[in-house]
Amino acid sequence: MQFLLRFPRYTVNCVTAGDAMGDPINVLRGLRDESRARDEELRTRFKQLESHLTEASAGLEISGRSDNCSLERYGDDEAIYGYLFFDDTGLHVAYRSTEDDLVDSSDDSSDLTFGIQSSDKCKAVWLRALAAPRLLQSLINNITEAVRASVEADNEAVRALAATVNLPTRSLETAFIDAAQKLSFGVVLQDWKDAQSALGVDAADAATRACRLLETLCKHILQKRDQAMPTDQTIQKLFKSAVRSLKLSPDQQSSEDLRVVASGMFAAVQGIGALRTHAGTAHGSAADRHDITFSEARLAVNSAGVLATFMMESLLAGD
Repeated sequence: MQFLLRFPRYTVNCVTAGDAMGDPINVLRGLRDESRARDEELRTRFKQLESHLTEASAGLEISGRSDNCSLERYGDDEAIYGYLFFDDTGLHVAYRSTEDDLVDSSDDSSDLTFGIQSSDKCKAVWLRALAAPRLLQSLINNITEAVRASVEADNEAVRALAATVNLPTRSLETAFIDAAQKLSFGVVLQDWKDAQSALGVDAADAATRACRLLETLCKHILQKRDQAMPTDQTIQKLFKSAVRSLKLSPDQQSSEDLRVVASGMFAAVQGIGALRTHAGTAHGSAADRHDITFSEARLAVNSAGVLATFMMESLLAGD
């Protein structure tokens, strides 16, 4: 298409820019549209990256960042630089300018303050710089190391808690066995196991075995202490001789409280012996025999176990 521009005294023939420059302008328009499309695709890819990171780290309070890079130059010596970082709020870009560096250096400031922008709102030119494979890999590596450190910290905490929870408990069974084994009192340990086995099977037999346990232990202690056996080897006489050798008799205590406790030990032994005599299997049964219950038998066995453990630990402490 041609048209005439008429000015006084001369005429000029012109060609429209759309015809003469048609191809280059259309190319420019095409490049513009492609750039916009690529920029949108770039933002979409970053949103996908954010979504994948959020899903992969769900439930973990971790964060990570990429290496630094130059985001944009806006002068001969001025530039904006920064890095990608990820936390529980999403994927962001931290940025700072070389001009900020100059101001901070003049103020002797050692704290570098970065601006924060969400990845979907920052400039496309920044995203292009941050999309470099080495930067994306550094972000993933940094997050992975943070997760590894978190897992190891959790493992360490679990190990510490497990060690605390699994500390040996001072249960009667554990304490009894430990003391008997240290003293090599195998017969005493067997008597204890026999008394425990009788519980729930034969209450009267369990009460008898509780008394036997204490008699066996007292004899072992007297032998260990090189003390003579009493002529009367009833449970009361054996116990009295054994506790005296251990300095556990009431008259050997330094306070009234301990004397009361020691007297209670004698009372318990007397009761265990009485149960064996009147309700156990060691003697014949009288017409008015008391049939011991399993709860009463358990009380006798456990009381004998507590007394035996205390006496063995006292013997260990004195040796």
